[in-house]
Amino acid sequence: MTNELVHLARSLQLDELETAWSKAVGAPAAEHVPNYATTLDLLCEQDMASKALGMAAAMIESLSQKGERAAAMELGIRAMQRSAHNDALVKTVIELIETNYGDRGWLPVLKRRANLDSATVSAILEFDQLRRYTEGYVVYHPAGWGEGTIESFDAEAQEITVHFASGRRSPFPFDTLLDSFRALDNDDLRAMKLREKERLQKEAEDRPSDLIRRAAVLYRGTITSAQLKKELSGSVIEDKKWASWWKRAKTEATKDPWLKVEGTPSRPVFVVRQKPVSLVDEASTSLSHQNNLGERVAVLRDYLARSEDQEVKNQVLDLAERTVEQAIADKKANGGAKHAHILDGILYLEEHGRKASVPAAEELRALLLEDGANLQPTKIDELATQASREHAVELLPQALGGDWAAQCVATLTDWPASIGEKVADKLVATGHGAEILTVWDRVAPYPKRHPLMTYLLGKYYSDGVFDGQERCPDAVSMVRVLLHLCRVLNEDRKRNQFSSRILSRVVSLLTGKRGLLDRACDGISRDDLAQFVGIIQRAGEDFPPELETFLDRTVARLYPDLHAEPERPFWDREFIFTTKDGLRRIKEEYRVLVEEKIPANSKAIGAAAALGDLSENSEWESAMEEQRNLTGRAQEMDQQIRSTKLIEDQEIPDDAVAPGTKVALTEEVSGKQIVYRVLGPWDITDDHTINYLAPMAQGLLGKAVGDDAELPSPSGPIKVRVDAVERIV
Repeated sequence: MTNELVHLARSLQLDELETAWSKAVGAPAAEHVPNYATTLDLLCEQDMASKALGMAAAMIESLSQKGERAAAMELGIRAMQRSAHNDALVKTVIELIETNYGDRGWLPVLKRRANLDSATVSAILEFDQLRRYTEGYVVYHPAGWGEGTIESFDAEAQEITVHFASGRRSPFPFDTLLDSFRALDNDDLRAMKLREKERLQKEAEDRPSDLIRRAAVLYRGTITSAQLKKELSGSVIEDKKWASWWKRAKTEATKDPWLKVEGTPSRPVFVVRQKPVSLVDEASTSLSHQNNLGERVAVLRDYLARSEDQEVKNQVLDLAERTVEQAIADKKANGGAKHAHILDGILYLEEHGRKASVPAAEELRALLLEDGANLQPTKIDELATQASREHAVELLPQALGGDWAAQCVATLTDWPASIGEKVADKLVATGHGAEILTVWDRVAPYPKRHPLMTYLLGKYYSDGVFDGQERCPDAVSMVRVLLHLCRVLNEDRKRNQFSSRILSRVVSLLTGKRGLLDRACDGISRDDLAQFVGIIQRAGEDFPPELETFLDRTVARLYPDLHAEPERPFWDREFIFTTKDGLRRIKEEYRVLVEEKIPANSKAIGAAAALGDLSENSEWESAMEEQRNLTGRAQEMDQQIRSTKLIEDQEIPDDAVAPGTKVALTEEVSGKQIVYRVLGPWDITDDHTINYLAPMAQGLLGKAVGDDAELPSPSGPIKVRVDAVERIV
């Protein structure tokens, strides 16, 4: 009945409320006073204080006649706090105060301090605050004492003794207590831990979400899972029972209309609402704020994940079903939602055992063939989640028909990295694995362009998928391509997490259980092994050591003389070589970029943003484009500076062209003599200085006096002879 009173007040069913309230007045109960008070609160919030006052007066009188004078007094004070009062209620409450506290020695002290004899509302509310510093109440000292229960009130000395949770008992002057301690409400979690621990434990067992709300009040209505555990574990709930209670409490919280659950399923955040809303109602409201079906499906996924209660999950799925069907109807009527968004919704329903009016395979076909007859694999990335993409791959045979495998193989290198492996695995699982070998000629020359597919070809080769195929490469050729892939991935792995993951998988493929590298080195020729070693030598110092160690041992076992071959020249390493002056130039350019150009661009962005609508703001677009260019250049320059070595610190040969030398050349046809300085990329200050990394210098490096070389030119290579080499650094 008391819960019905609150419901009727909240929904403003006033006639029904009056009837139910009259019935409650006929049989009042002290334990129902909190619900009576909440009912009055709701009326006062709707500017119906006069109605609340009449109802309160009737209930207070009934409680008093039944002998529940303390409950009557509490309800009267609550009505006054909500501005529902008149002179008669003031007089009644003062009489109840005298009746309830007449035998307390502290009553005269509090009456005098509150000026209760003035018979005003403010005096009663002041008295209400002061009485919270008397026996049985809990006070809190924020600066170190913590919580404590008031044990005694010496009215003559006006001294109060507090028994703290720590076990310590200390007396305080009344004024000190008023100034330094805060009185806690009876339903405050900290007070209840001291006075009503058994009630809290029962609440934890029967209504865990109520306990969460009680704890959240201590954190201004928002509490994290870590904070909740700090407040309850050990003090209210036994440590060993926490895990089971926590699992149940999270489920109950999603159904509590007074709690909003945010965060993640493993680390939820609980927010106490101002008004009650169910999880499904909240989800419905959230949907109305989304711009398209894709965003709505994402919201529905989130709400479904937040609940572990099957009833609530079913309600969310019912809402999802209505949302998706409405989008399908709109699409048929006026071309509303995109195919990807509708497919997201259909797949979402199918993931949870629901069916839409349009089959997912039909919508997937419309998505992948949206702009014509040719399959467009990249469209699959328009789906909102990885789960949806993987689900869609399973539907490819139904969506594309009998030639689905041929279509997928023909476009295998075009599928996004997010799903390419799933497509290839689907082909293998359905007996079409051998057909994948047809992409070898497209992939092998360009491992950097197709890292995932290169790895997959190696994996399927190792697993025997291509065995017996006429065009199947041998193990040496396969490993050579995979080693090249390792080299290019190694260069990029620090900047690209995807490259790092693929590199790890390729290394495992070569040296792990599949043992592809061991297989290739069985009977390998000297030239092929030398190629393997050369690839690794060009890969840099931080190349995966497993590969280098394996090949070192293989060389030592089969062709030890390979280790005796001369080392690469210093300029044939992964560093950038420059002079001290060149390094100074690039550092100054980097400083100007970071300290002047980028800050100036940030100001330009702010100024452009101040012009208003960004959708048609050319200044904004221009400034943002410049920001991307500047920051990209800064990252590139930083990486280059970090990988720089000084030419002055290297062992520069005296008899061969190298960075740090001057070379005199004679053109073979014209007899023209040319002199060049060969230095680093930031040393180019005139037409007679060339960058050792440029094509012009590449044909000269390592050449000695008398050697012939070729220089590139727009009209074709120019043959030259090296006449002299002089070290200049």
